[in-house]
Amino acid sequence: RASPLAVRPTIGASRWSRAAPSQLFASVSGPVYTADDEAAPTVTLFTKEGCTLCDKVKDTLREVSSDIPHSMVAVDITDDENEKWFGMYKYDIPVLHLNGVYWAKHRLEAADATAALQAALDGSFEAQKGEPNAAKFEKEKGATPKGATPKKKKM
Repeated sequence: RASPLAVRPTIGASRWSRAAPSQLFASVSGPVYTADDEAAPTVTLFTKEGCTLCDKVKDTLREVSSDIPHSMVAVDITDDENEKWFGMYKYDIPVLHLNGVYWAKHRLEAADATAALQAALDGSFEAQKGEPNAAKFEKEKGATPKGATPKKKKM
């Protein structure tokens, strides 16, 4: 019996093939929510389908949105047009940018979110240290981290 992830062969084809990841999951790129005020800060969430840590970060940001209105846009790092972000963030999602600059990765507490969003409103927010860059790491180390799998190309 074929794997549930297998794709039926086309007429004339003799084997089952494994579905490419992009054939299994829908893109999660796009606006998550938008503030009424156009001057409100914008959070960019670098994510992918099925990222539970990303869901927690979204929940935290949604909770503080009533205190400090902001917009959120999701960028699916597995979308073909986001190869740059996949190369940088594939081992570290969720990654957050605030008004276009690196802010945080992995987890986010409500107090930290409130402080950063307030700083963005005041014009005092600055890019944070520690932005991940998997491509640079792999180049320096000469290999992918144990247990990590490189992105598969569409056939």
